[in-house]
Amino acid sequence: LQNFSHYVTSRNAAGFLGRDLPEKYFDMPNIKPFLPFIASSRLGDSVWSEEHNAFMFVERAWSQPKEFIKTFKASDYLLHCFGYSELLLQLILERERTQSKDRGPVQFIVIFDLASVNITDYVNPMSGYMKLWQLRSDLWQEWYPEVVQRIYLVNPPRLVSLLWKIARLFLTEQNLRKMEIVGDKEMTKHMNGKFVPKEYGGDFVNTDLPGDESGVSIRRKITPADHYQPYQHYQLRGVQRPKPARKDLHPGEYFVIPIIVPDGKCLLWDFTTSGLQGAHPFLSFLRGLITSKLAEEGVLPNLVAGEYSLAFVNHGSYFTTKLEYAITLA
Repeated sequence: LQNFSHYVTSRNAAGFLGRDLPEKYFDMPNIKPFLPFIASSRLGDSVWSEEHNAFMFVERAWSQPKEFIKTFKASDYLLHCFGYSELLLQLILERERTQSKDRGPVQFIVIFDLASVNITDYVNPMSGYMKLWQLRSDLWQEWYPEVVQRIYLVNPPRLVSLLWKIARLFLTEQNLRKMEIVGDKEMTKHMNGKFVPKEYGGDFVNTDLPGDESGVSIRRKITPADHYQPYQHYQLRGVQRPKPARKDLHPGEYFVIPIIVPDGKCLLWDFTTSGLQGAHPFLSFLRGLITSKLAEEGVLPNLVAGEYSLAFVNHGSYFTTKLEYAITLA
């Protein structure tokens, strides 16, 4: 029940609401700036397998993980994943409204292309992008576990045993059983070729932009010019970033920062952690947020007068973690 409450609160705060979400999602101001760097499915509900009672979803793995986490704050990427999951959920609900109830749940079948992966980039479980993968996996497994029927891994790296070890860091045994490695051009052994993109041995060719022939958005290379520039929100509102405060949090410690905000003022903040799990100030689904490469920062504009707070907790059992934060009003 508490988990559902977090889910509803977060969905409302992020604005991922309504049956028209699939039409408006890609133009949302907190989503659109990052789309050029993400190669994910644009097929929507266009590829449907009656046999599997499922839509097709195609995604390509990150090709520049070290650059990726210099371009996205953790919250930016998780917001993208959260919104995309809600988009898929709306497509599922629309389909279920039109078909007989005895068909069972509508789901997605995922083709996840690993061709761009350098597996050695993922051997350090403490790297920023591994933490980000963990957070994405947790979001899916906690709130959307039944959305996916099957995940086919295509173009795997040579060290397949290492791939499975990495997957086990993120996924439950139940979800690991949904995954299967597929050899070159062998997808048609699992699905009718008319639903499988030609790239993977099938007959389907997407012709709708902005997707490529497989229905995946066309990703461009990340350059230093794309890297996120921190603390711009202070400059835009004509205030200086205050001198940051620091605190060590012991295992299990819970730390709350109360802020009294006058009516109509904006609350500006940023924080970094060293493995700490902290709560985002308005999105409950980020209550397990860990900063990766970039500081988390943001603005809550034109607030109603009252007391607001940022809360942080060290969920660890052994190690003290470090928090650095700055908060001001404008």
